[in-house]
Amino acid sequence: MAFGLKYDSLENYLKSYGKYIVRQARGILKKRGKNVTGKLSKSLRYKIVETKDGYDIQFLASKYAAFVNKGVSGTEGRRTYIDKDGKRKVSPFKFKKQPPSSVIEGWIGNRGIKGRDRKGRFITRKSLAFLIARGIKRKGIPAASFYTQPLSYSFNKFKKDMMQHFKTDILNEIKTFKK
Repeated sequence: MAFGLKYDSLENYLKSYGKYIVRQARGILKKRGKNVTGKLSKSLRYKIVETKDGYDIQFLASKYAAFVNKGVSGTEGRRTYIDKDGKRKVSPFKFKKQPPSSVIEGWIGNRGIKGRDRKGRFITRKSLAFLIARGIKRKGIPAASFYTQPLSYSFNKFKKDMMQHFKTDILNEIKTFKK
C-alpha cells in the first residue's frame, strides 16, 4: 500500500471487476462453442497483486488460451482478434504445419461429429480428422477474443468507477486520520 493507506473500497472493486471479466469470458467461450470439455473455462481466473504503487489485476488462463483468444492464421488466410483497446489486429500465431490428426479425432469424439463421403456413406473418424486438420491448417482458427473483448467494452467504465472507489478510500482515510 502506497503511503500506508488502506484501499478497502478499491480492492473490493478490483475483485468484483475481476469476477465480472472472468464471468463474461466464460460466457463468450460458451456462446462461441469453445467450451466443450470445460477445461479452458475452468482455467480462467484473475489475481490481484499488491505493488509498491498500488494494485495490479492479472487475468490468467491455461497455456493454449492465447491461441483461442487471438486465433491462429492459416496458410491461406489471416485471422484477426479484438485487442484490449477495441482495435482489430492480426493474430500473432500462424500454422506452419498441419495439426496432428490424433488431437482432432478426440475433438470429433467430444462433439459427436460423423463424416460422410459424396455418396452419403459414413467415413472413418481417422479420415474425417485428417480432412478437418488440413482445413484448419489452410484456414486457421478464428479468434474468440474472450478476455480482450470484455476488457475493451468495459475499460472506460472501469476507470471511472475505479477513481470513485479510490476517492472513497481517500475520504475514509482522511476521516480516520482526523479522529
